[in-house]
Amino acid sequence: MIKKIITLLIFVLLLNACKQSTNENKLENNPNQINISGSDTELPIVKKLAEAYCSNDSLIKINVQGGGTSVGFEDILSEQSQIANASRSITTEEEAIATSKKMQLIPIMFAVDAIAIVTHSKLGIDSLTIDEVGKILSGNIKNWKEVGGPDKAITVYGRDSTSGTQAFLKNKFNIVKYADGVKTFKESAEIIAAVSKDISGIGYSGLGYILDNNGKPSGKVWSMPLSIDASHQAISPLEISLVVKGEYPLARPLYQYIKEKPEAKIKNFILFELSGNGYKIIKEFGYFPINDYQKEINKLNGINF
Repeated sequence: MIKKIITLLIFVLLLNACKQSTNENKLENNPNQINISGSDTELPIVKKLAEAYCSNDSLIKINVQGGGTSVGFEDILSEQSQIANASRSITTEEEAIATSKKMQLIPIMFAVDAIAIVTHSKLGIDSLTIDEVGKILSGNIKNWKEVGGPDKAITVYGRDSTSGTQAFLKNKFNIVKYADGVKTFKESAEIIAAVSKDISGIGYSGLGYILDNNGKPSGKVWSMPLSIDASHQAISPLEISLVVKGEYPLARPLYQYIKEKPEAKIKNFILFELSGNGYKIIKEFGYFPINDYQKEINKLNGINF
């Protein structure tokens, strides 16, 4: 009898623990929690920013998850998160859903990213033009010998359809369809791992994914210098000063979308990201602070809390 009672008590305790865990991410039950989801590119830096912010405010818990930009918009539109990390702008379809829910989403540019085109470190090609990259990703160039490399068929690695980076490059290069046989992954880290093992491979990721914990190149892959055309200098995404000047051809702003009239806890976290302390972290981990023009755009969007 005593054993049955003990067993029953254990079951009840476990059941309550499961309920607490299940409810942990529900916004209505956690007034001191901020849920953020979306862009895989932004995942590492937003995690670092969240850790730094929470170290100074022990009352706030910030839950940061990836999944891709599309997932971020899905979550904020279904009120599963309060901030959507987005490496692209909101689409017309996503805006229509927001309108139908009488929800206005405000874009905030909080950092700048350089998209790195990566190849195996032993491929033997020093640089590519933007036109060549576009033709490789779309499958119009199929062999490395067509761009001065070895006689090897090109294997393209990319992100899946939830990725803002995939959408950005598709728009940048006017790609109707990616190369046949492109191998897609959910996360950028998987692309880096695949390319590092495939001498014929090419892929892409945010700059942060090719750096180590100290903000230095990890050496796992070659970060391809890019040029506008053959008559211009090829620039590496690792040439920080040139990226900041806007001379690297695949730099883009990174966004976070929030609902209009955000709560104080959301405002305070956003302001931290845009502060000097936030910018210091952003620079340490391979991203770049927004410029004065982008700051003005933020102000026009009402980001002057």
